[in-house]
Amino acid sequence: MVLEKIISIRKAVKNPWWMLLIGGVVSVICLAISFVIFPSSVGLFTVFLITIVMTPFMLNLTRYEEARDEELIKERKELGLFQRHREILIIYTAFFVGMILSFSIVFLILPQSITQNLFENQINEIKLIRGQATSPGGTLSAIVINNIGVLFIAFLFSLLFGAGAIFILAWNASILSTAIGMAAGSMGGITGLPLALLVFFPHGSLEILAYFIGGIAGGLISVAITRRKSKWSSFVFKDSFKLVAVSVVLLIVAGVIETFAILM
Repeated sequence: MVLEKIISIRKAVKNPWWMLLIGGVVSVICLAISFVIFPSSVGLFTVFLITIVMTPFMLNLTRYEEARDEELIKERKELGLFQRHREILIIYTAFFVGMILSFSIVFLILPQSITQNLFENQINEIKLIRGQATSPGGTLSAIVINNIGVLFIAFLFSLLFGAGAIFILAWNASILSTAIGMAAGSMGGITGLPLALLVFFPHGSLEILAYFIGGIAGGLISVAITRRKSKWSSFVFKDSFKLVAVSVVLLIVAGVIETFAILM
């Protein structure tokens, strides 16, 4: 694929912030294609296209990470959980930050009539989430349970389809960027973008990070299962379940922050 020619796994590991540019370019191109081919549901098909484009790269990245995990175990290197998975987390983060920034900027620079069409699916989802948050059931437990449900889906998709979590991650990133764009629009447009980012950063970053980690955990198990002969698979399984536990803790913290923000 063209993407694999532009940036290989080796290049991404060596200079992960290239993925910030890749995330921005891929998301804008997919958005433009969806606008032309799927005008009735641009937002949803944009996420589908991003998933199709990025799946081969992310599958290779997950295989690299699983092999590296096994190598570190063989060498008995005493590294912390996040140290072992630092490279893949930075690559995921850079890609999705690039996507969020590009979507937010597109939302702000285009006329409102066009953005309403481009991000209709995401806007409707945001309205639904806000309605649930302000209802009697919009408590901390409701927020946390909802987010853990998304985490479980990301983990399951990644486990069953290798890089299937990309769809869930891209969808949530597109919703977050739309919310940021809407907030920035009410704060003066593009000049309000930094402040809007600060508003959503505390809980939004933790949620996205938790979904990253959950997706990575599912992907590691998926690769370990396909390599059944590896005697180190049990260690990879343990590492993956530790990652899921960390994700749950992050979502609980994010839920507390989000609940506090709603009540303010």
